[in-house]
Amino acid sequence: MGGDVNELSAEQLLSYIHANSCFHWITDNKLQLSSNEWTLKGHEYQVAWLEEDAIEQCFIKGAQIGASECNVLKTLHGHVFGRYPQGSLYLFPTRDDVKDFSKARFDPLIEQNPFIGAFVRNTDSQNIKRIGKGFLYLRGARSTKTVGGSKKSSSQLKSISVDRVVFDEFDEMDEAMIELAQYRVAHSRVKELIYLGTPTIPDYGIDAKYQNSDQRVWMLECPSCGKETSLDLEFPNSLRRRIDGSVYRACVHCHSELHPSKGRWVAQYPSRSKDLVGWWISQLNSVYVDPTHILNKYEDPPYGDLSEVMNSTLGRAYIPAENRLTIQDIYACCGNDPMATKHEGPCFMGVDVGAILHVVIGIRKTRNSLKILKLARVDSFNDLHDLARDFNVRSAVIDLFPEKRKVVEFQRNENFSVFGCNYVETKTGDIAWDEREHIIKGNRTEICDMTHDLVATSGRLELPRRNMEVDQFAKECCNIAKVLDEDPNTGSRMFRYKKLGADHYRHALNYALLASERIGTISDKNIISKYFAKRRRRTWLSV
Repeated sequence: MGGDVNELSAEQLLSYIHANSCFHWITDNKLQLSSNEWTLKGHEYQVAWLEEDAIEQCFIKGAQIGASECNVLKTLHGHVFGRYPQGSLYLFPTRDDVKDFSKARFDPLIEQNPFIGAFVRNTDSQNIKRIGKGFLYLRGARSTKTVGGSKKSSSQLKSISVDRVVFDEFDEMDEAMIELAQYRVAHSRVKELIYLGTPTIPDYGIDAKYQNSDQRVWMLECPSCGKETSLDLEFPNSLRRRIDGSVYRACVHCHSELHPSKGRWVAQYPSRSKDLVGWWISQLNSVYVDPTHILNKYEDPPYGDLSEVMNSTLGRAYIPAENRLTIQDIYACCGNDPMATKHEGPCFMGVDVGAILHVVIGIRKTRNSLKILKLARVDSFNDLHDLARDFNVRSAVIDLFPEKRKVVEFQRNENFSVFGCNYVETKTGDIAWDEREHIIKGNRTEICDMTHDLVATSGRLELPRRNMEVDQFAKECCNIAKVLDEDPNTGSRMFRYKKLGADHYRHALNYALLASERIGTISDKNIISKYFAKRRRRTWLSV
């Protein structure tokens, strides 16, 4: 709208305000949510969400905080007032989530609010709505096909171009589909990307996004001392028990009671705001959740598992120590010896196959302990042959895919035991060694559990002295975490290791551990050497 705002009529001014403020648009029109009028009371922290127009934002949150509703309203507001002429995409983890959202939340929203419904067409379709001049696409982030045997794709995402994409429950989405969805704004002048969800694993998904953002937190002002406290940053010190056992939200400076409504958003890293705006808020700040309930669950978690309390209640990424290795776990295994360049062996070797080969070579110190002599990244199987020769490798296990032909050729050309490993996700039990085909089949989760125990148990694994390659090995060994995964079709639940980043060295360690099973210990070798040395010294005079 052109011209001086001061010269506008009251009606034009109101239209101008509504076009530029989603908050005033919904409050002036008395937005209805599930038969109740939306109110600012108890949702004070949401005002900034409704007003912020940064093109890239992330929301790390506890359950039932209202971030999804706010982003739906922001999307509808942008459609009604022409911000998204190419349309928008609202992405959910599965198609079932799309159906549930469309039926339970979107349809009632447009039916109960004529100021929105007047702009909506094609309401009979669950996954596409025409709103104003653009389309709102509702899609599930699961691949619908596989290209070339491994690359995932989806015709539902490839065929659309939009100005805004909202990723709802980001951690539960297929990573390949996330990347595909991000391309949907390539031809947009707006290019809005919004990520939100309950966090799961540290340094992964929505938690990783927030760590790279300006990290905004809801700061509460104390009515007594005037200082500010973030309930989320200071938990559990931000909650205090009264004599009767009840709990209140407390100022960490003077212990006076705080109220969640008396707050403001503060960025911990304001210099990053131009790149990524991040919001973190948990149920600690909800007037609808009793802090006594929160602290009780934290101090005595259901079934002894803190995961649900940390993730859904506190909005914190968390994983039990037994489900993920840490960098410190790896470094604790480092000894004083530098990386070896050769060894008399006999050595074992594990190899993960990709664009380059990640190699782990070692010896068996005792029946239960290993010493890694060499960590390397090489370009070809010829380089692998040279390493095996220099370290007198007698047993190797190599990732069977994606270069099965090269692995088989390497097996044929070497004079030591070489097995290709094929992970099997569904079967559990003993690792199967096929002596005829030289293939190992073993459950991926169980083998990862084995290397977790190898690293985490003191004295079982010795690594070379820390250097740049050990640092890379440590990072990649920690880039998987064990999570409880639920099959969306059957509802069955199973522990699986989720990839959090480059994890080649972890799998090379898996294969090295398997290869070590066919190598004798140092003491075995010494006994044999001494036996034959004694045989050589014997003559007919000593008989």
